[in-house]
Amino acid sequence: MTKWLIDQAVSRRYPVYTRANADDVMPDPMSPLCATLTWTQGVMEGWREGYVANCAQTIEELTSEGLNPVAGIFNGYYYNNASLPRIFGIRSGAGVAAIDAAFFGTRPDTPPHVGRPDDVSEELSQKIVAQVGWVLSATSFPELEETKRTTIALRDARPDLATLSDTDLVERVRSMTPHISRAFKEHVLTTSNTAIPPGILASLVPDLVVRLVGGAGDVDSAAPGAAMWELSRLAPGSTALEEGLVDLLRQYGSRGPNEWDVWSQVWEVKPALVEGMIEAMRPVDATAAPLLRYAAAVEDREAATAEAVARLAGNEEALATLHTAQAAALRFLSWRERSKAKCVRAMHEERMAILEVGARHAAAGQLGEARQVAMLTADEIDAFVADPAPFRDVLDAREVLWRHLWTREPPYFVEGDKPIPEIEDLPSAADVVVEAVVAGTVLKGDPGCAGVARGRARVMLTSDTAADLEPGDILVAPNTDPSWTPLFIPAAGVVVDVGAMNSHAVIVSRELGIPCAVSVRDATRRIPDGAMIEVNGGTGVVTVLSLP
Repeated sequence: MTKWLIDQAVSRRYPVYTRANADDVMPDPMSPLCATLTWTQGVMEGWREGYVANCAQTIEELTSEGLNPVAGIFNGYYYNNASLPRIFGIRSGAGVAAIDAAFFGTRPDTPPHVGRPDDVSEELSQKIVAQVGWVLSATSFPELEETKRTTIALRDARPDLATLSDTDLVERVRSMTPHISRAFKEHVLTTSNTAIPPGILASLVPDLVVRLVGGAGDVDSAAPGAAMWELSRLAPGSTALEEGLVDLLRQYGSRGPNEWDVWSQVWEVKPALVEGMIEAMRPVDATAAPLLRYAAAVEDREAATAEAVARLAGNEEALATLHTAQAAALRFLSWRERSKAKCVRAMHEERMAILEVGARHAAAGQLGEARQVAMLTADEIDAFVADPAPFRDVLDAREVLWRHLWTREPPYFVEGDKPIPEIEDLPSAADVVVEAVVAGTVLKGDPGCAGVARGRARVMLTSDTAADLEPGDILVAPNTDPSWTPLFIPAAGVVVDVGAMNSHAVIVSRELGIPCAVSVRDATRRIPDGAMIEVNGGTGVVTVLSLP
């Protein structure tokens, strides 16, 4: 196998693609159904519309090559296009470096931006100025709130899927595509603009930026962890706990590991994941309650604000800019996570309907198991429902090939003017060699949330092993999505292999006031489980104090 059936063409005009901020969203290879339906028809279409709505590019620019360049799928893995945000940085005046720092982190192997004359667009730059005015002044986002209500209604109005015919289930699956596209368009508008206010703050008080945007409040991705904390205070086996768990799964059942893929076992599909996290929180002292940690994060933000005000005393223009940019940063960090949550909620309704189809045909012996339905492509669904028999061997073989992709180590960057490695040329993930650490080794990443924590490193590659994390441990993870959020509560600190200023781990850590370092390259491979480490979230430095 040299190429995978869902792989896409690379853009020549926008040639740099990266796994940065993509490995948070899709750490594993995409299932064929997710790639060809959820992603290509829903997410990527909304993404392109979002770029146009944000005045970043014109629709003509984004259709000129006959492909959608906003993202790519190579060797089964999803990649963000880095060239497009960089051009937005040029046109907005933020610059390429600021965009890289906000979204992709700082890696020495990052391909440089190779400029072209048409990177500059005076017309769009003028429009972006007006858009920045909206970013700094908007105190509400009505469209975002309306889409949130709509996606909640999708869950509330979910019919009894077991009573629907296969045809009706497929119709329900496809009916989610417009909701996903609209939700992701708004996600682009929030995400693209989260870099602007911190960039302004960095021009005024660069060393205080991380603290100035802590404790944003009303962060949707932090809400499930807070809800689990409350349940962890209830007696095991109690009626209140059982009822609370039902309510939690109804509200947040769309969240979970690799939640953007219809194949994944999110919390509603596998409630045991939630139960394990609740149990992991039980021994945590009440002083670690999310509300108390949030209050401490707010207190630190206010202290940093007072320090910034003292430095800028007498410069009324700078002070006004400080307060305006800080308020905008806090709003957009919250809105970004809200826009993500509603995307995932619509995708989950798609998931539950297609899994019902899968469960029926698995029971009839026409699939190996229910989730194998995700091995179909979007244009195969109708044929499968009409006559599943010819697909059994095809899907068995396809799943074997797909699982082989999980054993490969994809390149962190793909460049349009260079060959994309074939699958068999990718190194085995198990064979990747990294430099061993010793006591005193210093690993450098990027700052996420200020503060210093010392503790035992608990290296966790998936979020479904919550019982391994004990209070006071420092969570060391390859990436994090909202399924990891409850694990932040017992943790004293967080270290992540990847990430940047606006990645999930950073936003949640700031909400809880937990020292966090991101983009600590190969941390999960280099730091032994059980080592004593120190994480400085203000500098992004992780120091190995002793080995286990």
